[in-house]
Amino acid sequence: MTPISLKGLPLGAGIPKICVPITGTDVNQVIGQAGEIVSSSADLAEWRLDYFNGLEETAGLIATTNRLTEILGDLPLIITLRDRTQGGKRQISDSDYQQLYTAILRNTNVAAIDLEWQRDATLLSQLIDLAHGQQVRTIISCHNYDQAPTEAEMVDQLTQMALLGGNLLELAITPTNANDVLGLMNAAHDASQRVEQPIIATAMGPLGTVTRVAGQTFNSALTFATIRSETAPGQLSVDQTRTILDVLAH
Repeated sequence: MTPISLKGLPLGAGIPKICVPITGTDVNQVIGQAGEIVSSSADLAEWRLDYFNGLEETAGLIATTNRLTEILGDLPLIITLRDRTQGGKRQISDSDYQQLYTAILRNTNVAAIDLEWQRDATLLSQLIDLAHGQQVRTIISCHNYDQAPTEAEMVDQLTQMALLGGNLLELAITPTNANDVLGLMNAAHDASQRVEQPIIATAMGPLGTVTRVAGQTFNSALTFATIRSETAPGQLSVDQTRTILDVLAH
């Protein structure tokens, strides 16, 4: 595993970085949440486009994205469009997915985009090439909501995801028992010895809360936290996460 940088923020080295999702449904909410993130101890922000009601208005979407990068300043911004099958709020076709990301990549200065591993391989390859040509990092993500894979299956998933050529790998599961949580942690640690990209590994829900703060132990580079409402089960607040990460690091 080789650390990478998002606007000067190292991922894959030291304490896991804290990312806060922006989940506003309109421009005012989005801008307001960005201001709260700047005032917090978060390291970066993720705009969850699937929550946003103005997704079909491309010009407005681009303008809001550019406004966000201005407000966030040195904090990197990740753009994510999560499909319902991956725990998101929308169902979106591959063609619309590609069109939206293409517009953002060509007209904004975001730090990274999240790409769903289950999407068409050709589409992903094209978006990765475009992003890297624009100096934008790519996160290849996979969310297993129905059933937690075995440890071996998770190592294989991460290994296969790495072959796409993205810059980071994100794997999330919904555990049903403690063995699922331990399996994710072991898989992330194992895969981090095999792949070049830093890994983000999360087990959701109360069972998996430990994975949101113990990433330095099993080589998970980033964790998601909240300022107000959680976007995934088991998220802690930024302040809680920061306190625990600092305690575990010393």
